[in-house]
Amino acid sequence: MLVVKGLSYDGNDGNLFNSVDVTLDSAAQKRVAIVGRNGCGKTTLLKLLKGELEPRSGSVSCIRETIGFLPQDIVFPDLTQLAGAYLESKLEEEWMSYKIDMAIEQVGLTPDILIIELGKLSGGQKVRIALAEILLLEPTILMMDEPTNHLDVGSVAWLKRFVKEFAGTVVFVSHDRDFINAVGNQILEITGNKKIEVYGMNYDEFLVERYNRYQKSLQLFEFSQREYNELELWLRENANHPKYKFTSTVAQKKKALERLEKGVPPEPVADPRIHMKDLEDAEEGNVLIAKIEKKAFEDREILKNLDFRVMSGERILISGRNGSGKTTLMNIIALRDTDFVGSIKLRHPEKVGYLRQFCDLDLENTVVEEFGNKTKIEYTLRRAILANFLFPAEFMDTAIKKLSFGQQRRLEIAILLTNKPDLLLLDEPTNHLDIFLREDLENFLVDQSVAMIVISHDRYFVEKLKIGRTIEL
Repeated sequence: MLVVKGLSYDGNDGNLFNSVDVTLDSAAQKRVAIVGRNGCGKTTLLKLLKGELEPRSGSVSCIRETIGFLPQDIVFPDLTQLAGAYLESKLEEEWMSYKIDMAIEQVGLTPDILIIELGKLSGGQKVRIALAEILLLEPTILMMDEPTNHLDVGSVAWLKRFVKEFAGTVVFVSHDRDFINAVGNQILEITGNKKIEVYGMNYDEFLVERYNRYQKSLQLFEFSQREYNELELWLRENANHPKYKFTSTVAQKKKALERLEKGVPPEPVADPRIHMKDLEDAEEGNVLIAKIEKKAFEDREILKNLDFRVMSGERILISGRNGSGKTTLMNIIALRDTDFVGSIKLRHPEKVGYLRQFCDLDLENTVVEEFGNKTKIEYTLRRAILANFLFPAEFMDTAIKKLSFGQQRRLEIAILLTNKPDLLLLDEPTNHLDIFLREDLENFLVDQSVAMIVISHDRYFVEKLKIGRTIEL
């Protein structure tokens, strides 16, 4: 059993948790999703649970449990090493090699994967090899940080089955609502007041219950506050009144006020929302005309005979397996890759907004510097716009390398939308965004009239955006 009592922890930017109590038991075989705003400490909580970090106060004790941890970014030390040799290096004894065969089967791979170099594996295969490594430990509690990032649809479907069949408890951080709904039966939400709320349900049910709890706590706060104010007003007006001055009524009212003063619940913290200004209405006509006869890397042909155009207001999904050339096509459309046979005609090349899959920021710059460099907005207005994207004053001079992945993504979105694009290129736009920010972005994009070309494995996002056409690679 993994028991957390009275846990408090301070991060680089201040207090993250206060007096947190959590219990995890492998025998219960729970599927626990940790959710919360970007920067609230979800990954930090995982690291505290697995004993990688020390709490400021409180305790984390693990009794008769073995913890396996799948990090957000999987990095192998030597990409030229064969997958089999890598797994063998993780065994306690050479004679335990039978465990590798069992682990490979459990993660849905065939033995021939063992003679492939790690650097030549797809994103989904790397995740499976990392999980096979964890299974060698025979974990009873499996922890995963953003396991669906960079996985194609087929790999995500496999991961759902794997998590459901795991013989123990699984704790995971994920912003993939479909994944949480499919496998999760308990939600741990890190709230705005640095507590953890527990919900024994899936994500859709959690949203309803979360709203109901907020309304109830708000009503309780308002009732207590009203009662407190009424008592305070009565004492101010009547404490020295001859009618009450020498009676027990005043003393009773004072005691009631003291009790209320200690017992008034704090005002519940509502979720902050980012404030995005609508993009300009798009002019009619063609935004893009693409003719790609051939695109190859060395001897491998990636794209061939693609001929399409994009009209104002169109929403197009680029679909295909990992390695099929989706991001390559995006780079060609954005004029970042010119090494191909064919042509790209953009109506306004300078008004293409490209949100890449991986961070495209100068990590050494501060938040306000990078925003200014990429938008040419004057300093005072920069701060006001960034505040709308939930960057408070104390973040302005923070180096980007110190931000979480989600905060970096939020800054990229602020830059992208401030530049008022005529064509939006969105490559996995919801990666690293917390669930609530994903919904903010969805609700905003649905109402915009500019053309959009999207790569996404987030089924919720694609359905909400009401894609009109799919280019299958």
